[in-house]
Amino acid sequence: MSTLLQRLRSRSLLLVIFTLGAGAIFKVSAFAREAFIASRFGLSSLTDAYFALQQLPVTLAAFMFGAFALAFTPAYAHEHQKNGEVRWLPGLLVYGTLFGLVLTGLTLVASPFLLGIFTTSPDAGTEWTLAILSVCFAPIIAIGICAGICTSYGRNLWSMTLTGLPYLVMTIALLLIYAAGRLGGLSLPISMTAGFAAIGSFSAFKIFAGEKPVRAEGYLQPWRFREFRTFLRQLTASSVESVGFAGNQFLLIHFLALSGTGAISANNCASRIGMLGYSLLAQPLGQYIQGRMCVTREEDRRKQFKRFLLMMALASTCAATLVFFARYEITQAVYMRGRFSAAELNEVVSILPAWLAYFVVLTLNSCVAKYLFISSRGSSYTRNMLCAYALANGLRFATVGHQPASYMIWCAVVGEGLAFVVNLGTCLTHRDRKLAMFVPVPEGQHV
Repeated sequence: MSTLLQRLRSRSLLLVIFTLGAGAIFKVSAFAREAFIASRFGLSSLTDAYFALQQLPVTLAAFMFGAFALAFTPAYAHEHQKNGEVRWLPGLLVYGTLFGLVLTGLTLVASPFLLGIFTTSPDAGTEWTLAILSVCFAPIIAIGICAGICTSYGRNLWSMTLTGLPYLVMTIALLLIYAAGRLGGLSLPISMTAGFAAIGSFSAFKIFAGEKPVRAEGYLQPWRFREFRTFLRQLTASSVESVGFAGNQFLLIHFLALSGTGAISANNCASRIGMLGYSLLAQPLGQYIQGRMCVTREEDRRKQFKRFLLMMALASTCAATLVFFARYEITQAVYMRGRFSAAELNEVVSILPAWLAYFVVLTLNSCVAKYLFISSRGSSYTRNMLCAYALANGLRFATVGHQPASYMIWCAVVGEGLAFVVNLGTCLTHRDRKLAMFVPVPEGQHV
């Protein structure tokens, strides 16, 4: 028995190492893309428009790879184990694709409104940028569904590859455009759309090739299946905080746009460095923590949570401190080349401490959230976080146009930091209740 346990632990450790390695490769490719954009375009109104408008497909991707996947995966796994097939999956893919196409149409119709909010000087180039990026929606939905299926089979490495590979394809596409001598403003949205479209097409093919044929109602009326309705209820529960998170993110971009030309681009560069620890450290450890607490006896869960929280606090604080003291050197190594000037370097570095503080707060809130949802108290976490988003945006609105870009991030640190204190008090002052139903908590990448 001990030999078997050792083998299982060794395989789990290898899986974690390979998963972290794959994530690191995709993160490096994203860094290379950002560094290339900064060197060729600097911090300008063009990059401001691109980084602002790309938040539309990026937000949908964060939802599909986060809140959606966490609700979809257990529902898919349960029915597949029970019936050997998931009869409502084709319908989900059909209506998901239609939803993506509707989002594309709405984006095009609302382009004057969106350009007015997220750009300072809309022109023909920004209109084309938005139109090209709007094509990403349907492929992102297909990638999210396929990644959830892989996770339900225990193929975590495959799942991470599907969600990370588009960013590698984006980088390669941008470099090929540059090699062909066609680099221009539209090459940024074109390369991004190429990444999502290529992997989205592969994901759709993989889904249909791996599923058994079903009756017409599986395509047209998936809501007739009880399991599909259960999945929709769980998806609704997991989406509430995610919607608040997305709204907070778009308001941040709006306030940054009012701070002046280059603010959005500088913030994007700073967040890439400041939130690196969250992607490489906090998210993988968070998944491990969530799995462990789900199988822990109820009477031992609180003690285990305290150990995990202390571990996450130490790990995130050490990582943030290390980056803080090396912030000039790291920023120079990543971005200081081409048209990226010393003044722009100082602007990015000035925002970086706020993002490092937010990284620590987000990491701790994520850990607390997992405990509250597992303990059937996820509604209190959602309520506190929505109040935190409201407080942060209230502070931003009160001083809009009078504070530097870093202030916009510090507002999030204050609001969500207070939410963490309240959430932690809820964890430590209430007795655990039996788990009635696991409701997943969505993960975010940015403010």
